[in-house]
Amino acid sequence: MKSPAVTQGIGFINYAWPELKLKVSAERYSDDGFSELRFYSVNGTGMESLLHTTKVNLLATPTMNSLAKRLKENSADAPWTDILTFVTGKTLEIARKGSPTEEIWPAEGDSLQVEYLLEPTLYRNHPTVFFGDYGSLKSLVALATAYIVQLPYFSNPLGLITANEPTLCLYLDYEDDPSSFRRRWSALERGFGQGAMPILYRRMIGTLSDSVEQLQRIIHDKNIRLLIIDSLGPAARGNLNDAEPAIQYHAALRELGITSLTLAHNSKDALTKKKTIFGSVFFTNLARSVWECKAEQETGEDEAVISLKHTKANLSRLHPPLGYKFTFTDDTIRIKKTDLRDTGLSGELPLSWQIKNLLKKGSFTVKEIAEQLESGADTIGRTLRRMRTKNQVIKLEDETWGLYLK
Repeated sequence: MKSPAVTQGIGFINYAWPELKLKVSAERYSDDGFSELRFYSVNGTGMESLLHTTKVNLLATPTMNSLAKRLKENSADAPWTDILTFVTGKTLEIARKGSPTEEIWPAEGDSLQVEYLLEPTLYRNHPTVFFGDYGSLKSLVALATAYIVQLPYFSNPLGLITANEPTLCLYLDYEDDPSSFRRRWSALERGFGQGAMPILYRRMIGTLSDSVEQLQRIIHDKNIRLLIIDSLGPAARGNLNDAEPAIQYHAALRELGITSLTLAHNSKDALTKKKTIFGSVFFTNLARSVWECKAEQETGEDEAVISLKHTKANLSRLHPPLGYKFTFTDDTIRIKKTDLRDTGLSGELPLSWQIKNLLKKGSFTVKEIAEQLESGADTIGRTLRRMRTKNQVIKLEDETWGLYLK
């Protein structure tokens, strides 16, 4: 018997014996010897027929002998003992090898410049989280993200910079159903007006960590490069305030190894009133980029404004808040970039921006600025002094502050 052709993907190993017209796939394998094995017969055109599926301890000799006898019932001429011996040895070798240790040397010309899949919101091959209240429209922003990167849509009305190549996306839906999803996807497509385009969708039941092997195969077979998870709670499950669900969730993302965007709900710190991702602090700590989404929409109105505020950035500086205006009709959703300064979400802007916007109306004392912006006088004073060193504001003789006029 010739040695098989061995191909390895994320979470699976395939062994193929063309002369025997057989293929064995090892999945969910571990270094303690357990593995799921799938056995296929392969015809002359490459079509595969499943012979048997089982989960076994590869190190249990009686179990493997029993399996060889079971397989002979389907294909009596194949040397199943030799096949299983090879599969056992090679699978254990790969499982126990793990990730190799590397020597990493400084390289000439290395840059701290981050690589984006979609600038500034998605670092390439790292996890990002959008979080916000129910009704913050974060799911629609995620759908717009998928549309832009898949096309790719270079001159998009959101002002986002996409990669040069099309990026296929897989949307994992824990909250909705295909019918509702299709309506929103169709409405966004009509709003963008760039033509119809499919998106790979999967309605999810099991947690992300329980679904890794299934997702690895889909990602490999479909060449998926962006994963959108909607939403974090049911995808992680358990007591979200404990560290373990967060650690398991991000371990699953790490195994999948591609760019991810997770949608999450928010909690509020009772002491600081600062909103964060609901659950353990590890959901924030293990993400590389986190954006808070807020919406302003009057009841019954067909327009809404949202802000995306960058609250965590591991690989870059924090980006100034992004503002988008949504317009809804019966069958269309349009999105475009907007200035937050004249909206009810202007408070999401950096304090210096808020001060400059206020000073356009005239000069004010520190106390008046603090009252208008609902901020502490000490904080306003420090910010004004810092802005004065940059020639952005000037202190007048009557102790008021105004904009610096060049």
